[in-house]
Amino acid sequence: MLPAMESRPSEPRPAKCPEPHDSAVGIVVRDRPSGWEVLLGLRSRHSRFLPGNWAFLGGRLEAADAASGDDPHRRCASREVAEETGLEIEPAAWIDAGTLVTPPLYPLRYRSRFFLARAPEGWRPPDPPPIPEEIEALRMVSAGEVLRQWRAGDVVAAPILPPLLEVLAAGAAGEALEARAAALELACRRQEDCHRIEFVPGIWCYPLESRTLPPATHTNAWIPGATRCVLIDPGSDVPAQLARLEKVVERRRSEGADLIAVVLSHHHPDHVAGAVWSAQRWGVPLWAHRQTLDRLEVPEALPVAPLTDGAWIDLGGIDLEVLATPGHAPGHLVFHCPARSAVVCGDLASRLSTILIDPSDGGEMDAYLSSLERVAALEPTWLFPAHGPPLPGRALARLIEHRLDRQRQVEQALGAFPRSLREIAGQAYRDTPGAAWSLIETQTLAHLQHLESQGRAHRYSGGWQRGR
Repeated sequence: MLPAMESRPSEPRPAKCPEPHDSAVGIVVRDRPSGWEVLLGLRSRHSRFLPGNWAFLGGRLEAADAASGDDPHRRCASREVAEETGLEIEPAAWIDAGTLVTPPLYPLRYRSRFFLARAPEGWRPPDPPPIPEEIEALRMVSAGEVLRQWRAGDVVAAPILPPLLEVLAAGAAGEALEARAAALELACRRQEDCHRIEFVPGIWCYPLESRTLPPATHTNAWIPGATRCVLIDPGSDVPAQLARLEKVVERRRSEGADLIAVVLSHHHPDHVAGAVWSAQRWGVPLWAHRQTLDRLEVPEALPVAPLTDGAWIDLGGIDLEVLATPGHAPGHLVFHCPARSAVVCGDLASRLSTILIDPSDGGEMDAYLSSLERVAALEPTWLFPAHGPPLPGRALARLIEHRLDRQRQVEQALGAFPRSLREIAGQAYRDTPGAAWSLIETQTLAHLQHLESQGRAHRYSGGWQRGR
C-alpha cells in the first residue's frame, strides 16, 4: 500500500554517517637484507569491504575476543591471522602500531587497531589460503616491491596500504620491531590528522560532509595530478570540513603538486558549496562548464574559465580529458585520466544509490543514458564518484541495464487511458517500498519524458497513457 500523498516528505531526511565497528589488523613481517617483507592477502572480489584489494589481515572484533581474558584487540588479531593463514601468533606477541578509522566514503567502516609481529623463520603462506571465499591469495613479499607494483598500476591496494608500506620499506635489516611499530603509529596519527586517500597513484580523495541526498552523507573532493593538480568538487562550506580539506590540499602541495584550479563537475550545492572559498584560499581560478558557471554566484574578482567537451588539462605527468556528460544536470562533466584508466565521474554513477534525474532541474533521462554509454565506451578500470567508494568501470553496463529495466517497468505501467504520475510511479517502483516518494515520482517523470520523446508515451491533462 502506497502512503497518502499528503504524508510524503517534501525532501528525504539527511542520512547518518555509519558508525565504525571495532576491529584489529595484524601486520606480519620479516626483515631481510634486501628489505622488509610483509604478509598481504588478496580480499575476495565478493567482499563488501575493499573487494579485490591487497590488504593487511584482520577483521571485526567478536564476543569471544573479549571473553578470553587477553586484550580483545590482540586476541582478534591472532584469531584473524590464524583463520586466514594458519599462522599462530600469541596475543602477547603483538606490538601496538597505531589506530585508524575508515574514512566516511565507505558504507561499512572500521575503527582498527594495528599490530606488528614477526613471522617465524622459514614460514611461508599456504597456497591455497584456508578461507578462499574471504582471502583469495596470500603473499609474503617485499614492501618496496609491492609499492613499485602499485605505482606501476600492476596491483590494486587498500588506500591505507601504500603509506604504511612506505614505513615498512624504510626498515633496516636487524632493526627492532618496536622501532618500526613506532614509525607505523606515527604514520597512522598523521593519516588521521590529514588523510591521504589514494586509490591509484596521483589521484587523491577527501570526503567532505555535505548537504546531499541519502544514503550519501559526504561528497568526495578529488585531487588528481602530478607536478600540478586540480581540486574537483569541494562540496562543503562547513568551517570544520574546510579546515580538514585545507590540510589535505596543503599536504598535496608539500609533496610537489602545485594547485592550478578548482574544477566543478556540475552546479548542485553538494558539489560547489566550498568552491569559491577554495579558489580564493589558494588564489586559483574556477573551471566548469559554461552552463554550470551561469548558475553560480561568483565574485567578480574571482577568475573563471569555461571547460568544453574534449579539452585536456595538463597536470605535469597526468592529463585529464574533459567530457560533457549531461543528464543528471545540464553541463555535467567527467574527467578521464587515460594514464590511470580512471574517470572522476561526479554524479554520473555511485556505489551507494541510483543517480537522481530531476526534470525540474534540467535533468534528462535520454541524455543521461547516452552519457553512461559514452563513458562505458572508454572501458575504464576505475570510476571515482562524488559519493561513496570507487566502482569498477564494468559497473556502467549494469547501470545502463538497470535504467533500461526500470524504463520498461514504467512503460508497462502505462495503459490505454491516462493514469496519474502517482499511479504509474507506484506500480513501476513497487519493489522499492522504502524510497522517498518525491524521488520516486521525479525518476518516473524523467522516464516518462524519455518515452514521450520516442513516441512511446503521451501526456494528457489527466495524466499519461501508452503511445500509439
